[in-house]
Amino acid sequence: MDMMDELGHFEAEELFELGEVDTTITGLDMFAADWVEQAAEKVGAVSGDTYVKLNRGILTVTQIDALLDSIPLEFSYIDNNNQFIYYNNKKEPEKMWAPSKPESVGQPLGSLHPKSITAYVHQIIQQLRADETDVVRIGHPAADREQFLVHSYQRIQDKEENYLGINEYVTDLKPVIDWYLKQTNQKLVPNEGAENDGHKMPIDGISGASQKSDEKNNIDALSGASKKPF
Repeated sequence: MDMMDELGHFEAEELFELGEVDTTITGLDMFAADWVEQAAEKVGAVSGDTYVKLNRGILTVTQIDALLDSIPLEFSYIDNNNQFIYYNNKKEPEKMWAPSKPESVGQPLGSLHPKSITAYVHQIIQQLRADETDVVRIGHPAADREQFLVHSYQRIQDKEENYLGINEYVTDLKPVIDWYLKQTNQKLVPNEGAENDGHKMPIDGISGASQKSDEKNNIDALSGASKKPF
């Protein structure tokens, strides 16, 4: 079944005129280039060497930032209000697999992707919000096979399993695959008779990663990898 045939199963997500949730920082222009700075001032956000008690540990804000930036993934946080509120800002946009810009943080999700993928964005969010799956993965192989980017959309939830948003993370699997093959003295052999039955859709991501609307980039696989049984 084509993905578009399944969209009627989901309610439309509000991607532009966002309301409020418990964690929404209100009274600010979501499109302000300095939204992060304004939001931090309004709520008195801690920074620098201030300690934060975590689930099992205590780190300073500086340490948390350094830890997140050290993870070899590009990842973003879209909250349960569909507001883009964080990405690990460790590279210049032109050096990222899925470019995000500092001034994009705070914006409604709908402003950060091409209109051509809106239907798919609704579907991905609703699958995760409804807890029908834990993660949706999209494979994005390069034509020269020198790169295989995977965009993963992971459900974020609290200890009571309440939906808190989406962790969108991007990585290139090819270096890991190459390392594995070398370590195990194996090689990949093409399956010449196989057909790629992945759904084709123009998408680079659903957060700030999607500001490029280059339609030559197509998704070759979209799957709820952890589809939950009913």
